[in-house]
Amino acid sequence: MDFDLAYFRLARAIRNGKECFLCTLENEIESKYIETYLSELVMDVSSRQKIIESRGFCNNHFYKMLIAASKPGSSDGHGIALVNESIIEKLMQDLQRQKGYHINDFDKLLATERKCPVCVHLSHFARMYAEKLIEILSSNNEEFLDLLKGSKGFCFPHFIALVYTAKEVMPTQNQKIIKTIIEIEEKNFCRLNSELAEYIKSQSYEFSEKDRLIVADAVSRSVEKIVGRRGMKLETIEKAKRWKHV
Repeated sequence: MDFDLAYFRLARAIRNGKECFLCTLENEIESKYIETYLSELVMDVSSRQKIIESRGFCNNHFYKMLIAASKPGSSDGHGIALVNESIIEKLMQDLQRQKGYHINDFDKLLATERKCPVCVHLSHFARMYAEKLIEILSSNNEEFLDLLKGSKGFCFPHFIALVYTAKEVMPTQNQKIIKTIIEIEEKNFCRLNSELAEYIKSQSYEFSEKDRLIVADAVSRSVEKIVGRRGMKLETIEKAKRWKHV
């Protein structure tokens, strides 16, 4: 198989050692989009028009934009103000057109995850990396398979999305691939459960603060494993079901 950029990014994310390397990749993609938007696109007329058409970003990404733009020494707040001014002007026009009070149409004016430019961007790359991972697994690449089996696996939402992806893009090999994915996930659930048991045990008075620090992050990592990265929508799974129709 071709050792393209997606392959090396997957391998690098696995070596990062987080509870879900696909979440790691999505965090990187999201951060890069926000950084690029604020530094290069926020003053661009065509980019601003796209944001106006979507009525802004979703709740999660608008606040992330605001936080990034509000860092000390940043002038990005000016760009965000101009974008918001344009969005509000557009919403005012929307309200003028809705004076017939077609109440059932009001929700169409909201900036949702399905319209949010960051969410759409993330969805595209999530699909690409999921399909690349399934492609690699189908190629019997022993080096990558060993790396994956030694990893911390996936969060549960990404695990489910991968199962659906395997069924769609590799219909003749999906049982073997799904079996591998399940084995990796089960192994890491067992590992994490043991770490949680150690954390619980370490809360007893006979353990030192040093002992507690060794397993201090077990609880936060277990949350990551169960629900994925902060800001993840369960729509990730629904999108995986719909990918064949995209």
